[in-house]
Amino acid sequence: MGDRRLRILFLAPQPFFEVRGTPLAVLHLTRALAGLGHAVDLLTFPQGEAVASPGVRHLRSLRLPVGRVKAGPSVAKMLLDGPFVAEAVARMAFGRYDVVHAVEESAHLVAPFARLFGIPLVVDVDSSIPDQLRYSGFATRGPLVWLADTLEAHALRHAAAAVTVCTSLTEGVKRRAPGLPVFQVEDPPLVDRREPPAPEAVAALRRELGLGEAPVILYSGNFEPYQGVELLIEATPGVPGAQFLFMGGRPAEIERLRTRAQQLGTASRAFFSGTRPPSELAAFLALADVLASPRVKGENTPFKIYSYLASGRPIVATRIPTHTQLLDDSLAFLVDPTSEALAAGLRQALEQKDDARARAERGLALVEREYSVERYREKIAHAYKEVERRILGGPGGPA
Repeated sequence: MGDRRLRILFLAPQPFFEVRGTPLAVLHLTRALAGLGHAVDLLTFPQGEAVASPGVRHLRSLRLPVGRVKAGPSVAKMLLDGPFVAEAVARMAFGRYDVVHAVEESAHLVAPFARLFGIPLVVDVDSSIPDQLRYSGFATRGPLVWLADTLEAHALRHAAAAVTVCTSLTEGVKRRAPGLPVFQVEDPPLVDRREPPAPEAVAALRRELGLGEAPVILYSGNFEPYQGVELLIEATPGVPGAQFLFMGGRPAEIERLRTRAQQLGTASRAFFSGTRPPSELAAFLALADVLASPRVKGENTPFKIYSYLASGRPIVATRIPTHTQLLDDSLAFLVDPTSEALAAGLRQALEQKDDARARAERGLALVEREYSVERYREKIAHAYKEVERRILGGPGGPA
């Protein structure tokens, strides 16, 4: 069977574009699909910056006066889901699409309409919405969690395929929909060791941030509670002589952490860059001596971990499933999710340089072998070969 150019309605109920995990994943996946020759209409929330993606037409749902949409479940997100789904259904009815690729809760909400219009649905499980509700504290039990569980199960039962980003999500999908084709496509790294930043650019960034010559411990990502950024601040007294650089965060979040660093007596060693564009990540990673991922909750592997591995820098991460489904003690310094254990792991990574270098080299080899941008594109192409086969009614396809 030859390749077929598919018309894809890609649903991503997220602010787009913003520098955080799911929007980054959406950006790279839509670009990969367009690169395969498919025509992609991307529907997102109205919030976010414009970003150019050849072959991708960016559509936005109706704007509501809800302010900023933070990561994870929120009332603002639930309100925006209403006009988002209405726009999605209208486009499904009249857009002549071959497939709907729906991220997170959009798959649950549009699944009945995909069946109604006879459009194959690809469920993109970037995270489990019921789990998000629970570990965020937004709804730990009751009708909302029950409804999310029910809608998720329904969407998976009637999907043409599912795409996941990590082992725990793959296993969860297979439990809920045993016969569904599931394709695990891990997030691509945002940096490439073959194209390092210029030394002058790294030196200029160090000067801009006011960093000295002492070792730098870098955290990159948002400052939501599940990320454990507060844990990293609490660890700063336990790593004397090191500078802590936080790439990300909103002004109010940064001010709160800066105040805590002042209380701990480490404010002179805590540096905050604010949110920066992905194009600067390589320079930030290059000036770091150790990379930290202090996450305290969650199931899906953090997007940042693949870029961390690709940087060739030592990693210190908490020993919880979100990390251990990818990392082990041969690749990173894994520690219990406490400030004391985190500080001890950071000291070990800084002091045991040969060991740290060996773990970082093994991590780099792993990402180049299994999780490179090239492997990412191959996995997307393989997944959509199966989607195309099912659309055309091949073996295992629709009757």
